[in-house]
Amino acid sequence: MRRLKWVGTLSIFTAGILSLSGCGAELNIPEYSKAPLAKTLHMPSKSEIQGSKVKVIMMPIDNNEINVAQRAKLGNSMISKINTELAEGQSVQIVKRVKKSSYSQLLEKEVAASELSKELGTDVGQADFIITGQISNATYEHSFTEGYNYECKDSDGNKRTCYASPRMSYESCVEGNIKVFQLPSLREAFSNPFNECSNTSTEVRSSRDVARENNGLVREAGLKAADSATYPLRNFFAVKGYIYELRKKDNTMILKTTLGRKRGAKKGESVKIYSLIDDTNSLTGTTTTEAINIGEGTISNQITANSSWIIVDKMFNNYTPKAGDYIKIISEESLWSKGLKLIR
Repeated sequence: MRRLKWVGTLSIFTAGILSLSGCGAELNIPEYSKAPLAKTLHMPSKSEIQGSKVKVIMMPIDNNEINVAQRAKLGNSMISKINTELAEGQSVQIVKRVKKSSYSQLLEKEVAASELSKELGTDVGQADFIITGQISNATYEHSFTEGYNYECKDSDGNKRTCYASPRMSYESCVEGNIKVFQLPSLREAFSNPFNECSNTSTEVRSSRDVARENNGLVREAGLKAADSATYPLRNFFAVKGYIYELRKKDNTMILKTTLGRKRGAKKGESVKIYSLIDDTNSLTGTTTTEAINIGEGTISNQITANSSWIIVDKMFNNYTPKAGDYIKIISEESLWSKGLKLIR
């Protein structure tokens, strides 16, 4: 019943996706007047504007000595999935994958590289971030359903008695979190939980016909968890487009950014607008710089290889964008992907 229900739902998902495809914002630039654009306090560097890829080290997700996870080698398969998904994007360069045992030695090299980079004033190949995580719970459970008789109809529409065979149902669930640490400080820059399950069932003769292990099902749950964790990671590492021109027409505002076709700008994509602000702790006197979401917009039809125009949909707290503020394309898990998870 569950499968039939979601097949119907997926047809609705498909129709929705098809109806949205090709949507975008048409824009005629000369209709908009140039407006003053102040500079942000935190202007991007040339390398940031050029959009150099972030260098990332991938480490296995810790199985946490959970037997179910260890038998299925869950940590390795999950980080491999995340590695593949991120490598396909425009913003991340996977510089290496390492074993947990080499973590200390690796960190020493990265810190040394960072210090040398500061002395020379140039990049000597050090990584920017480490991605890792841990599994907090991994389960594999089964339940037995007795065979039973039920009323059905034959091909002529006549009522008859049918028999449903006994079935053994299996479910595996994987729970934990993904973390991103900045190098060389090892400051936690990002954390996101995951929790996914996979199910299957089979006909059996009795309750004794049970599979005590199914590492394939456990890995399937882990891969679903890794897939759902990839979307917030993509948003964290998303390519930035820096704002450098502002135009207005009546109550509509448009922004020109450095995010062009070469780095993934597509008509109709939703973006979030960010600004870097300084936050001073009055208790400690320390100041930190934080990115805040100041608005949302849509990429218009005006896209070149190295630039794009954004139609501002909303600005929060009446904030006015500044030169040096930036946009990110928002990656969300598709309805299709969500639907497939529910029927698997």
